[in-house]
Amino acid sequence: MKEGKYAGVIGVGGLVLARIPEEVAASRAEYFKRQTQDRNDAINNDLMKEQHPSMPINQERQTRVTFGGSKKS
Repeated sequence: MKEGKYAGVIGVGGLVLARIPEEVAASRAEYFKRQTQDRNDAINNDLMKEQHPSMPINQERQTRVTFGGSKKS
């Protein structure tokens, strides 16, 4: 924006670039990390509660991301 009330502000459409203190960003990242960990712990606890000794639940988890593949000629 070159003129008016928001002169010097970087904006696209209805979005505006803003600054926040590093402490706030770190605090927010820690909060969401804790929320994710608490959610995962709750899921695991519920899963273990439903487990039956004759049919144990395997919790090995893997994530794999691949892009494209081999080109076949």
